[in-house]
Amino acid sequence: MRPSLNKRLFHLYSASTLVVLVLAAGAAWIMMRRALVRALDESLYAEAQAFAGRVEIDMGSLEFESGTLPPARRLPTDPYVAILDDHGRIIFASASSGDGNPLGSLRARDISPESHVCFNASPSADEGAFRFVGFRTLIQAEDDPDDPDDGGSPMHARVFVARPLAPVTATMTQLATVLGFAAAASLCVGLVLGRWATRRAARPVHELADSVARVNPALPDWPIDESRVPVELEPIVRTTRSLLDRVRDELENRRRLTTDVAHDLRTPVAGVRALLDVCLQRPRSASEYVEAIQQSRAALRELSRLLDDVLTLSRLEAGVDQPTLTVSRLREILSAAAATVQPLASARGIRLSTAPAPELELRTDGPRLIKILSNLLSNAVEHSPAGEEVRLATTRNGTGLEISVTDRGAGIPAEMRDRIFDRFVRADAARSGAGGSGASGPATAEKGSEGHHGLGLPIAARLARMLGGEVSLDTQYSPGSRFVFKLPRT
Repeated sequence: MRPSLNKRLFHLYSASTLVVLVLAAGAAWIMMRRALVRALDESLYAEAQAFAGRVEIDMGSLEFESGTLPPARRLPTDPYVAILDDHGRIIFASASSGDGNPLGSLRARDISPESHVCFNASPSADEGAFRFVGFRTLIQAEDDPDDPDDGGSPMHARVFVARPLAPVTATMTQLATVLGFAAAASLCVGLVLGRWATRRAARPVHELADSVARVNPALPDWPIDESRVPVELEPIVRTTRSLLDRVRDELENRRRLTTDVAHDLRTPVAGVRALLDVCLQRPRSASEYVEAIQQSRAALRELSRLLDDVLTLSRLEAGVDQPTLTVSRLREILSAAAATVQPLASARGIRLSTAPAPELELRTDGPRLIKILSNLLSNAVEHSPAGEEVRLATTRNGTGLEISVTDRGAGIPAEMRDRIFDRFVRADAARSGAGGSGASGPATAEKGSEGHHGLGLPIAARLARMLGGEVSLDTQYSPGSRFVFKLPRT
């Protein structure tokens, strides 16, 4: 079953409401019970203090027999009263233990040295639980006929007053019933409000989805008012906007790629068509046909190289190709890359030198590493004046290797450095086929002379990322250009 945000919010709201209601009802019940018991204790203490005062005032004339007196007639609202001496003997009781007086079972252990203390008596069969208070006082004891020395002197005693807890229990039962009904009604109302609140809370998500659905795929612009978007949805809005920006950039790149590829394909195709049209206008000699075929083959070779580069770049951007890791020697890789570019360097009068490299073995994709270096070298050779040097050097650092390619050309203009690794970045003069091998130099990034289509550096940069490395332009190097390929230690 698919998860539902509305259900999750509703369940969370319901559980929170239920917990809050239960805690509130429990706290109210506990606080009310404590308040009622505290009021009962204060009432008992006042009654005990008053009764003890009367006994102490009348101690000269009030006499009690030792033991428990017969119970007096009492009303249901009258408290239970008992007086115990310091030895725990009951010398007065308003009712005997057999008549349900909870104080009839008191013993000396129940007498506290404190001035007064509140107790919960054990449940009685007739009345239930009782709450009673003890208050210390002085009384006039009766003469003991067996003790001639006993003159009825005053002695310490404890006056106890008790009332049943049944009224408090009944009140708390009624309160629990009222709180239960109130909590149930509040929960029902809360569930209805929670259902409405969760649906209202999820409404911005649906509005956001509708606004995304209205985006034009051909022009992914998202005119949304972010001030109306809830704070919780801002990450989704930012991510979606960033995604649409990338999609728009990618569509723009695709359009530019289509335009550039169509332009670059048109030149060799038009050349081949022109050669064939000329050959068909009248009979030619064998040497003329051979020359036309050779020119057509050169144009088709250039066309094939362009298509291969476009296909390679598309596969790299799509993440289709994966590196094939093998153990290769660094010096062999550098030599192979230099050998690939050497014919182009010789034709342009460029000296190609390779600095001594450390004796290392790399676990990498050798053919793709050679492709990266050959693209960097080709770009440097094509943008260097005749008679200059292109140098390939390798240095070790703490994180891996740095392979640099330097030339003595005019360098990369500051306004083009951010776009140097984009596809088909080259000068308009190069696109028209103008420009030679030295004057303009690399100031136009990758030139288009002699079949250069502006795809070498983008392919090198994406191959480097696939191998875990990075190709960058050293903006501090001058004069000329310096490209650095950083390869992590493997």
